[in-house]
Amino acid sequence: MPKGKKEEIIDLDGWYTPLMAARMLSITSGREIKPQYVRSLARLGKVRFKPVGNRLNLYNKEDIDAYVVEERGEKAGRAQHARKVAKKTKQAA
Repeated sequence: MPKGKKEEIIDLDGWYTPLMAARMLSITSGREIKPQYVRSLARLGKVRFKPVGNRLNLYNKEDIDAYVVEERGEKAGRAQHARKVAKKTKQAA
C-alpha cells in the first residue's frame, strides 16, 4: 500500500455502482436513465457519492431510491414562469 493512503472498508449494501444506480432510476422513472445522468446528480449535490479510486464512484442507495426523475424541462419551465411573474409584480409596483 502506498505511503499516506488509508485503506477504508466500505459496506457495499448501502451503495450503488453507476450502472446499478442508473437502472434503479430507470425502473422508478419508467424511462431509460444513463450512468452519466447519475454522475451529474452527484456533481450537483442531489445524491451523495463516495469515490473509490480515481475512476469509480459509488452512489448512496437512499438518495437514489428517493430521487424522482421528472420530464425534461418541467422544473426549468416552472422556474421561468415564477421569474416572469415576479418581474411583472415588481414592475407594477
